[in-house]
Amino acid sequence: MIQIEKEESLPARIGWIEAEGIQISKSESAYEELEKCAAAFRENYPDASAGTIEGTTYARQLFHAMGIDPTKRRPSSEALLKRALKNYSLPSVNTLVDVGNWCSMDFLLPICVYDADKLRGAVCIRRGLTKDRYEALNGSFLNLEKRYCLTDDEGAFGSPMTDSRRTAVSVTTIHAIFIIFAPADYPELKLQGHLENLMQRIQKFCGGYVVGNGMI
Repeated sequence: MIQIEKEESLPARIGWIEAEGIQISKSESAYEELEKCAAAFRENYPDASAGTIEGTTYARQLFHAMGIDPTKRRPSSEALLKRALKNYSLPSVNTLVDVGNWCSMDFLLPICVYDADKLRGAVCIRRGLTKDRYEALNGSFLNLEKRYCLTDDEGAFGSPMTDSRRTAVSVTTIHAIFIIFAPADYPELKLQGHLENLMQRIQKFCGGYVVGNGMI
């Protein structure tokens, strides 16, 4: 089981799930649910911008608490919602990543997913230091100084903006960890409900079994 620690003064509440024995494919079954979620937002908010929709304030609050302007560096959940409202195509990666993106849009909170077998040692969630940077999934290098940062023994590998190539999930992944980012005062019962929903969706589309979960 992966050990997860959080910097005590970090202005965030974290939910996490670790799952083993998962089976990932290129099936679009979970992606279809993501598209349905996007269509529902377009139908319910036909003229709205992403930042005005009820619920997006939580992710923005999370960023503001660290002095990050969420209109310049968007939470991953709001970036997805913005694409959905504009009816832009959404990324289809694989069943596990698609479940994560679906839940991120549905919950309006940043959700990260990593191949747990690519992690080294304990995971720490803290404020980024000058040295904390990595190659992101889009090929750019992300500087995490004074931002939310996930690290292991090899260095930084994740954030609620975009994740690293080093720990990315692929169809060969069988052991994964999900991280949900929420502001420090996010209701515990609501976050627990998200974790339960996420667990059910992981098992429905990717099988496997949960070996650990919690909130910190």
